[in-house]
Amino acid sequence: MPDLAQTQELVNANFTLLDPGEEFRGYKILRMMNKDAEGIKYIAEKDGREYVLKVFYKSSFHNMDTLFALQMRLSRLNHLKDVRTAKVVEVNQSHSPAYMAVDYVHGVSLAELKKYNPERITEDMVRELGQKLITSALMVRKHGLTISNITLNGVMIKDDGEPVILSSGIVYHDTDEREDVFALGVVMAQCLAQNSLYAALYTEERLKVNKFVPIVGVTMDLNKVLAECLHRNINQRFGNLQKMDQALAKLPPVQGAEICKQQDRKALEDSKAPVENIPKRRIEIGFWALVIGVMITIALLFTTNIYTVLFGAKGDKLQLTGFSFGADAVADDSLRAPAASLPPREQRGPAQTTYGELKNISGEDREDPRRLTAQAPQSTTPVNPLVSPARPGPNFVYVEPGTFGFGRLGENLAHNVSLSGFYISKYEVTQAQWNRFMKPANVSSVGDRLPVDNVSWFDIATFCNGLSESEGLTPAYRIRGVGASRVVTCDFNANGYRLPSEAEWELAAKAGKLFNYSGSDDPAEVAWYRDNSAGKLRQPGLKNANDFGLFDFTGNVSEWVWDWFDAGYIRALPTFVNPRGPETGTQKTIRGGNVMNSEGRNLNILWREKGDPNRGYQFIGFRLVRSK
Repeated sequence: MPDLAQTQELVNANFTLLDPGEEFRGYKILRMMNKDAEGIKYIAEKDGREYVLKVFYKSSFHNMDTLFALQMRLSRLNHLKDVRTAKVVEVNQSHSPAYMAVDYVHGVSLAELKKYNPERITEDMVRELGQKLITSALMVRKHGLTISNITLNGVMIKDDGEPVILSSGIVYHDTDEREDVFALGVVMAQCLAQNSLYAALYTEERLKVNKFVPIVGVTMDLNKVLAECLHRNINQRFGNLQKMDQALAKLPPVQGAEICKQQDRKALEDSKAPVENIPKRRIEIGFWALVIGVMITIALLFTTNIYTVLFGAKGDKLQLTGFSFGADAVADDSLRAPAASLPPREQRGPAQTTYGELKNISGEDREDPRRLTAQAPQSTTPVNPLVSPARPGPNFVYVEPGTFGFGRLGENLAHNVSLSGFYISKYEVTQAQWNRFMKPANVSSVGDRLPVDNVSWFDIATFCNGLSESEGLTPAYRIRGVGASRVVTCDFNANGYRLPSEAEWELAAKAGKLFNYSGSDDPAEVAWYRDNSAGKLRQPGLKNANDFGLFDFTGNVSEWVWDWFDAGYIRALPTFVNPRGPETGTQKTIRGGNVMNSEGRNLNILWREKGDPNRGYQFIGFRLVRSK
């Protein structure tokens, strides 16, 4: 187990925090500016001038692919000479940590301008802005770079009114020029969109899968240009930046032009859940017969053993059992199900597995799990969600059967999937829960109430079976073989614990909404991530829950799911009812983002990652699911 000093060393390996007044390579730190996926930015002073000093995370240089892309970007930025791109004055990749200095731009970002002074953003201003940004984008591409990452925060309007593209919006990537056309179209559309529709209709994710909706208050001529820039089919966009520039230059004056006054209903269909207009019909006897039949069936399920008679062993007789609703009232600070619901002690302990990681808890030497919470501070979040064989307890949420847009934030019936109902834990599995059945993991931060991480997918399957057997449930997983040759199959009809399928995970994370993050478009409300966590894991449940009452689907630890990973799987689903991933593979899927991800793509609710199921990764954990 790493001690506090080792944990701090891990944090320092990824963060270099400088205080105001501190010197760094000749630069005097004035204040911290913000953080992004690559490092921490400061406002610094040197020789009487102000600069943006960016100190890169050491972790940015651990991955060879990331390192190569970063080195290429920095070397080319250093030679980029354009009046509308922030001037890079120094790049030092050999220093530890590496850093770069860029001229500080005095002005306001487009995002701030739209938020605080939207009246300054006119169509004439955006038309001119678009052409100036295109000129700079062409210069950027001549240096083997792209502005495909440009955002409203990445464009500054200087005090003299001229736009400047910040270095954060410029990346080294082999990108089709039509992606730059799309990125500039997004910036222009977001500038012009009304605040109420800005996040709903004109996000990059939505525009790539849904038809462009004309912007109210903008000329129809400019709307047509933007529609071609933002076509979801890349082949239907302007072929290059020059053609986009020519189209903007040919636009007639705003004055006297036709203005879009309301949204086209047909174009809005993709952004709204379809509503069927079902004609009212006279209620007939058949309807009432169906209702009565359903009520009788429910009553039989809750008051008799009819399920066992129909699907259990032969010879079972129908008996009246009375109403039984599980263990919702069990104390939150216990790892165990009620004693009355468990089999005898000699039958309860899971057998030692071939992998050897599952503890034998059947003997008298079993550790009393209550000790895990006796020394822990009081909290509103339970360390160990409890379940019973009949029905999970209060720290599980039942997700109703439903249909949703898998892999997208804009609903589209042609790609919708239908899922059966399931129970899912409100919180990520903690170290206290893990240590009850498994050898302690080499976690990134030690604490009973912290989520467990650095555990392999195969070990999680072993843990799930051990937890299931200890509570008298039917294990969901069948594990055969040893080591890397292990084969795991899943019985999704079993009532034991398991990982969620990727579709189940996404349905629960979205909770019926189209937010960029689970529960909000503002990650700070619902997630622990790089910008607010200092790279440290936090106790689950401290941020806001999503609409299903589930916590930390975004941030804290990323989460393993059941499915084998295939980059194109969601785009070409073989089934639309309870999809459970490809039948075979070498990598398992990971979802959710973690404390090492910054706001944006890698933290987005749709981001997918992959990992070797035989090994654990820091900042990757899991949560539990049970079939209904």
